[in-house]
Amino acid sequence: MPDATSDPAADLALARRVAAGDEAAAAELVRALGGELYGYARKVLGDPVQAEDVLQEALLGILRGAGGYDGRVRLRAWAFGILRHKITDALRRRGRDPLAGAADPEEDRFQADGSWQKGVTFQPWDENAELMEIVRRCMEDLPHNQREALVLRAVQGLSTREAARLLEVSEANLRQILHRARAAVRRCADQKAGPGAGGGEAA
Repeated sequence: MPDATSDPAADLALARRVAAGDEAAAAELVRALGGELYGYARKVLGDPVQAEDVLQEALLGILRGAGGYDGRVRLRAWAFGILRHKITDALRRRGRDPLAGAADPEEDRFQADGSWQKGVTFQPWDENAELMEIVRRCMEDLPHNQREALVLRAVQGLSTREAARLLEVSEANLRQILHRARAAVRRCADQKAGPGAGGGEAA
C-alpha cells in the first residue's frame, strides 16, 4: 500500500482533498485501494463480474463519503467497511443471506465456551504454490463469516482490531472464527491433496 493509506495524518489529508473535489486525490485513492478491494470482493463473491460491479459501487461510495472519514481508523480499513456493506447487499440481492447456512464443520472440536476440546491442536496450512488452488476451493466452501474473516486477516492483511470492527465482533470472537476457518481449510486441503500434503490436527 502507498504511504498515503498507512499514515493517519496522510489518510485524513487525502480524504479531505477528495471531499473538496480534488480529482487528483480521488485518482490517487482509487489507485491505492482499487486493486485489493477488487481482490477481496472477488474472493468473497466468487464471481469476477459481480466483484467488478460491487467494486464500482464501493468506490463511488468511498469517494462520495470521503467527507465523513474522521481518521479514527486507517483509510484502508474504512474503505473495506464500505465495500463489505456493498458485498452484503449483493449477496442478498441474489437471494443468499450472508449469515445463512453457517453450519460449522469444526463445531465438534470446540467446547461450549468456545475453547478447543481437550487434546485438539491446530497447525496452519503450508502455503506452497501447488496447494494454493486447493486452499482456494476449500475457502469457498467455508461458511460466509469464516471465509470473510480469513480473507480480511490472512489475505488482505487487516489487523485483528480492524477486521473485528468490520465484522462487528469482538477480537476474541474473531480469533475463534479464524481458528475454525483455518482448521476447516487445513482438513479440507489434506483430504483433497491426499497423503503427504503436510500438517493437520492431532487429537
